[in-house]
Amino acid sequence: MDLRSCMAAMFDLGLAVRIDDPIDWDVEVGAVMRYANEHGSPAQWFTNMKDAMKGATLLGGLFATYERIAVIMGLSRKTSYHELVDFCSEHFARRIKPVIVEDGPCQQNVMLGDNIDLLKFPVPKLHPQDGGRYIGTLNVGVCQDPDSGWVNWGTYRSMVHDRRTAGLWLGALNHGGMIFRKYRERGKPMEYAQFYGGDPLCNIVAASGIPYGVPEVEVVGGIRGEPVKLVKCKTVDLYVPADAEIVMEGTIDPNELRDEGPFGEYPGYVISGVVKRPVFRLSAVTYRDDPILPATCLGIPTDDEIPFGLYLAATLKEQLRSKGIPVAQVAVPVDSGWHAVVVSMHKAPYAGIPQQIASTVWTDRVGLYFPYVIVVDDDIDPANINQVFHAMFTKCNPVRGIHIYPGYMNSPLTPYLPKSPWKELGFGAGNCLLDCTWPLDWDREDIPERVAFDTMYPQHMREKVLANVKKWGL
Repeated sequence: MDLRSCMAAMFDLGLAVRIDDPIDWDVEVGAVMRYANEHGSPAQWFTNMKDAMKGATLLGGLFATYERIAVIMGLSRKTSYHELVDFCSEHFARRIKPVIVEDGPCQQNVMLGDNIDLLKFPVPKLHPQDGGRYIGTLNVGVCQDPDSGWVNWGTYRSMVHDRRTAGLWLGALNHGGMIFRKYRERGKPMEYAQFYGGDPLCNIVAASGIPYGVPEVEVVGGIRGEPVKLVKCKTVDLYVPADAEIVMEGTIDPNELRDEGPFGEYPGYVISGVVKRPVFRLSAVTYRDDPILPATCLGIPTDDEIPFGLYLAATLKEQLRSKGIPVAQVAVPVDSGWHAVVVSMHKAPYAGIPQQIASTVWTDRVGLYFPYVIVVDDDIDPANINQVFHAMFTKCNPVRGIHIYPGYMNSPLTPYLPKSPWKELGFGAGNCLLDCTWPLDWDREDIPERVAFDTMYPQHMREKVLANVKKWGL
């Protein structure tokens, strides 16, 4: 599957729409994308973007629903949240090495040197407060560890400065930032590439927090069951998918910084401000005929960040089960702005299991960014935010159920962090456990029965009602 075959499948299923009306790159396209994300609308293919070169188009919202994620993964559009989590748990553990090919569609057209012009592409300014036009919101950045030779694929946002340069957020806590620090310590520039398109799984895996040192390209191959075909870049010693839509190549000088931001980010706020960040100087841009630029307009849930939560839920579920914790299901609700994980547990055989769950989450590499851990009983579906919200305010004792742990690292993009020189290191807050389970010392008869369709009524009655929902207009 490349981006184009994926789009064909989406159109066949009614999960994407084509917008041929003229759309301005300056905020207007962001308004359309944000509305679509907040209303669960189909993905949007913008074919008539202002100032873009002939044939260049923009794709918005491809990853913004679980239904579309299921199709991308080769599953039924009706696949449930927990089935997706289990699929990720199994398939993200597989590895298939890539193969190198001589050429590919991604190099059908080549811009070199002074001929490079990023603004020929439909690069959007997505939010009114953004510091510029962001070409990199659904990109995959490629860089190589100078010590081990490991090649990292990650999603690092990219703001256009001019025709040949772009700003990058290579944060200190992400893998690209860790690699870049090694080049900075050596006083050497880092070769870097960004690609757009190709198999949409590349985006999902690149944003999923794969462990340091594991080649993301092998994970994509393992999930898909066949090797990713890579082609060598024109001007740097890096490789990108042969079927990518657009590829940017160049270097990042550790001594060159420039203002980047602000930008409307995934927690749903314009929070990162203007910060001096590394500059990506381009030596080449290659692209397919009629290139498609994928983009996401981040904001309040939901948006294209949802695949990230699936992998996190799958990883944390495996970690909890490996410790013998009686976990039922795990979910990362998009409504939390990626700040909470919800875990349902079977009846506790001993005290302190909610605390053990929180400790496991916060000491795992993928759980560091979740300041809130919510633990519920197994009659609650962690993926159903209405059920979780009800449990929080009917089961969580304000005195015994809320546990505060100061000093933990939070995401630098957490809106409530105080401004300080250490904010980008996640300093200034802490974590919270919400224990929404019935007390261990209650007898069975002390626990009130939950009045809900799926828990109170006999199975045969529920089956009859479900079979007649459409007939009865329910």
